[in-house]
Amino acid sequence: MKKVLVFLMVALMMLSVACAKPAAPAADSNAAAPAEPAATTEAATETTEAAAPVDGAITLGSGYSIMTTVKLLGIGWFDRTETMVREFAENTGNNTYQTGPSEVDAAATNQLLEDAIATGVNAICIIPFSPSSADSVLAKAREQGIVVISHEATDQVECDYDLEAFDNFAYGAILMDYLAKGMGEQGEYYTTVGGLTATSQNQWEEGGFNQQQAKYPNMTAVERKIETNDAQAKSKSIMAEMINKYPELKGFQGATSQDAPGAAEAVSEAGLIGKITVVGTSMPSIASKQLEEGSLFAMALWDPGLTVYAMQTLAVMMLDGNGALINENLDLSKASGYEGGLAGYEKLSFTDGAGDGKIIFANATLVIDSVEKMNEYKDASGNFYL
Repeated sequence: MKKVLVFLMVALMMLSVACAKPAAPAADSNAAAPAEPAATTEAATETTEAAAPVDGAITLGSGYSIMTTVKLLGIGWFDRTETMVREFAENTGNNTYQTGPSEVDAAATNQLLEDAIATGVNAICIIPFSPSSADSVLAKAREQGIVVISHEATDQVECDYDLEAFDNFAYGAILMDYLAKGMGEQGEYYTTVGGLTATSQNQWEEGGFNQQQAKYPNMTAVERKIETNDAQAKSKSIMAEMINKYPELKGFQGATSQDAPGAAEAVSEAGLIGKITVVGTSMPSIASKQLEEGSLFAMALWDPGLTVYAMQTLAVMMLDGNGALINENLDLSKASGYEGGLAGYEKLSFTDGAGDGKIIFANATLVIDSVEKMNEYKDASGNFYL
């Protein structure tokens, strides 16, 4: 009898185990793969050849703290970026804010970076006046897992990505083509930059000078890369000095958003409109008066607000663990989810950066050489949004 009971107990136990472990279902080709855990920030920096979603849409995470620090507060160029920093926050639910020094000062910028690190931000987007000066602090940020996205800084060593609106040397060449047109391809000109440490501005100047040397042999650069510190008044005073110093002066190419309008003011006050051609980077909200009166021949630019929106998009993608999607297949305009689209950021090209990060080039150049074109950048209230 005992043997029978033991047999029955063993049989019941085997039956119980069989019921608790059902057979696996047949394979389903439509079944979704198990979700993988989110990648760490470090892993997300790798740019493998992962394909972006077919429709380009990417759902951006929320709740991250992202600081954008710019070269200089209080000028129209960075008023535009601050507008788009706020819009990104509203659209995505992230805590984004803009800071910057009251005057171009690498030490002041570094203090703002130190403050951001101390408060525990998740990402830093930086448009530095001096990329190399910021590297030591940005290295500290990256060591703590903070994502760093830079702009106008192809020589930034300590960043995950540097996003450029275009090829900077090609942009400078475009400006030179307009200067040559206004000058009739002959005569003396000079150039300015905000500072000799401002990487992109010096690349624009060099791209313009190289274009002049190659295509316009009857033009002569009498002085190059005079520093303005992004101050319109200083650019104006420099032009007044150059008019006296070079009586045959015919042209000027400026780098910062303040350089061309400042130089144009001096040309106007000297009664030389039509005799000295002024071109440079600027925007309608800064230089509309000069373009309308003819003292400014043409301005080139990109929308810095869209660039900052794109920078923040890249930062969130990395924080979300989607760093592998940041490659040549990415349509950043669609990925951002921005309703108006990020014109010029649909097709990206990549190259190695100065450090272990990558440089991304977009195609967002704009040129305004008429009042009609300029008026295209007005909002519904009739104000220039650029």
